[in-house]
Amino acid sequence: MTETVGQVSTTHHIEIAGDRVVKTFVSWDRGEHRREWRGLTLLHEHAPGLGPEPISADLDAHPPVIVMGRVPGESLGTRRATPEQIDALVFALDRLHFAVPAHVLADVDPHDTPSRIADLLRRMIADRATPSVHGGSVPVVCEAFEAAHRFIDSNWVERGTRLGEPTPVFGTNDGNLANYLWDPDTRTVRVVDFENAGSNDRAFELADAVEHISLRRGSEIEAEDLLDRLDLTDAERSRVRAYRPAFAAFWLLMLLPDGPSFKRNPPGTLEEHAAYLLDLI
Repeated sequence: MTETVGQVSTTHHIEIAGDRVVKTFVSWDRGEHRREWRGLTLLHEHAPGLGPEPISADLDAHPPVIVMGRVPGESLGTRRATPEQIDALVFALDRLHFAVPAHVLADVDPHDTPSRIADLLRRMIADRATPSVHGGSVPVVCEAFEAAHRFIDSNWVERGTRLGEPTPVFGTNDGNLANYLWDPDTRTVRVVDFENAGSNDRAFELADAVEHISLRRGSEIEAEDLLDRLDLTDAERSRVRAYRPAFAAFWLLMLLPDGPSFKRNPPGTLEEHAAYLLDLI
């Protein structure tokens, strides 16, 4: 999840050279390049074929550069997903989450945690006034903003924590479906982009995934359908449900007229998401 609020940020440039991809980082102050390389190497060792093959890296260069194998396929999220593609996505998520052995995962630091996202949401909403109906916002957006504000100010992190012990997994900490590539030849889904990768609670990782705007806007995957295809414990399902409004609130703030995603989405996206958030909360 990006922390950019005022404008859309680009963290890297991509150059495709035959069967190789060269990723040159534009910003790396949050350690994006090191997480990317660690993610590539961990998956190549423990889940070969799930992600790009790590070829070489100069992590101390300015800017850092990583060379990896090119992954075939097209991004999910560009069109309505088929049941076969959803099943392949579920298989890829399970493989991603559980491929790294526990003793190795124990040494992998987390990137996004509930507490960190709670701090981010408080910063994002601080000093932002309720959208004005007279300023062009429809009532459902104003109502959703107030509901999101109340949720952000609540003890949602503590509520989630009380619902059971976390299930440690390796995750991308990024629910963007554009990073999941469907290969029609092998009928499988592969994963790219590990700038935010790290250890995570499975429930928090999945809450991020099912609330990413790409799920509904592009693939039209129903969150409940995706979750039902996963083998989750009752405690995991409860924690996913407790964490989902946090990510929905994040996207509401991103979609507001002063947010970076407002102009990047079709008209009506904000109002649709506002109604969705109210139902979710």
